[in-house]
Amino acid sequence: MATYENTRLLIDGARGGGIGISRGVYRITTFVTDLAQTFANWNSARRTRKQLAKLSDYMLEDIGLTRGDIASFSAGRRFR
Repeated sequence: MATYENTRLLIDGARGGGIGISRGVYRITTFVTDLAQTFANWNSARRTRKQLAKLSDYMLEDIGLTRGDIASFSAGRRFR
């Protein structure tokens, strides 16, 4: 039960009556965290595209991809 009470104070300190962070700070923190995760996902896809683009057509065919599949594959979309 203590974990629930502490979490509630962090999310909504004004109603909890205890010392907690404000709703605005929570929203900003969540926004920054989401932004960092979005950037990490984008960078991972970019690195995957870069590595796949270095492969020859023969090697891509060997793993079941074509040059046109690289963008979809690196974005994590399912195909075929």
